[in-house]
Amino acid sequence: MRVRPILSLAVVTALALTAPALAAGVATAATLAAPAPAPAPAPKAAPNAGPTTPAAFVPIVPTRVLDTRNYDQVGWNVPVRPLAAGENYLVNLQRREGHMPPSFINVVPAGATAVVVNVTATDTTADGYLSVGPEALPDGTVPPTSTLNFKPGATVAAMATVAIKQGQVPSINVYNHEGRTDVVVDVLGYYLAGAPDKYAPVRPTRVLDTRDGAGTPMGGWATRTVDVAREDLHTADAKAVILNVTVTAPDANSFLTIWPHDALPHGAERPDASSINFEPGRTVANQVVVPVGPDGKINIFNRAGNAHVIVDVVGSYGPSGTGLFSAIEPVRLFDTRTGGGAGQLPFSVTERPVAGSFGVPADAVGAALNITATQATQAGHLTVYPGNQGRPNTSTLNFTPGLTVANSATVGLDHNPVDIYNHAGFTHVIGDLTGYFVRG
Repeated sequence: MRVRPILSLAVVTALALTAPALAAGVATAATLAAPAPAPAPAPKAAPNAGPTTPAAFVPIVPTRVLDTRNYDQVGWNVPVRPLAAGENYLVNLQRREGHMPPSFINVVPAGATAVVVNVTATDTTADGYLSVGPEALPDGTVPPTSTLNFKPGATVAAMATVAIKQGQVPSINVYNHEGRTDVVVDVLGYYLAGAPDKYAPVRPTRVLDTRDGAGTPMGGWATRTVDVAREDLHTADAKAVILNVTVTAPDANSFLTIWPHDALPHGAERPDASSINFEPGRTVANQVVVPVGPDGKINIFNRAGNAHVIVDVVGSYGPSGTGLFSAIEPVRLFDTRTGGGAGQLPFSVTERPVAGSFGVPADAVGAALNITATQATQAGHLTVYPGNQGRPNTSTLNFTPGLTVANSATVGLDHNPVDIYNHAGFTHVIGDLTGYFVRG
């Protein structure tokens, strides 16, 4: 196993995913995807590392700290090349400014406990996955969980919440399991003890569906503004919102960028970052955390082609929130491929206890999960939501036969289990825990 140290990292200068990169990101038709790693389920005990000190959230405009394709967005004197199979990549949470020599500014301050990042794999060469964690495991050790899965030639993004490796420069680690892949990392925010904005669970609620009404998709270079700080959502004082964003029926390789809206002239420029990547004909979802503009709104930008966009609000951060986050070393909660491999049938709901097990306090108010669907028999979607509250009219991730698909799910608990609904077909479902929220 190779470890590539990065002494310092990138500035927000290059376009999120350039047109040539997007053109290279067309997934090939494939046989059944390679599944995520399948160790035996973890015992119901505290994870090996952590939990970190409970902390509130500090949102930032998406900021790029790594692009392995760009000389300006890797470390000083570090080769520009994809990650190789079995390679770990130390990602310093910095942006680069100036030239010869450049200066490096921490995006995440010393003392931050965890970071929320959007991770993109592109120009992939094999069936594989990335696993994001606080640091590399001992030499020759494969991480027990996965963050995102990909096929050859794909461009895939996923949000991850990761404990930070402390030091003079805060950092995280990205591990590539198979083939070669370029990696892009954008920071969405971080957790810091004493910060004012705490987590508040929101019953998943749809706030945008461009298929409704006239059914007009978003065109290329189009921007849509969405009101997300609303009394009816209990998010009126939110400083940031947690969204599940789905793109369906796209006709081009493209990406969305989501950032806070500012109604003032010349305000809130669009950042050079991507929130979700997609290709023609596929339905793709990704969870996003985005600051709320001073008018309570956010912007959504589509780079190219036409695509329908669906936005569900699943949580928020603000002064009226009560949840403080503790990150842990990712641990596998369940894997339906083990213990008989029953999987999940269509139109079924599976109840998964989280609070009170795996080191999660019984009175936890929420959890940060990574949910993976694999070996699906037909196209469908999963909905992850708080148990005992009734199933909402929203979705968490969409899947198709032959692909392994993952997405983050931030879900309220309040003494309830987590329910997972499968809308169509048979699929195996894998759940990993990356942290939890306690009342504070």
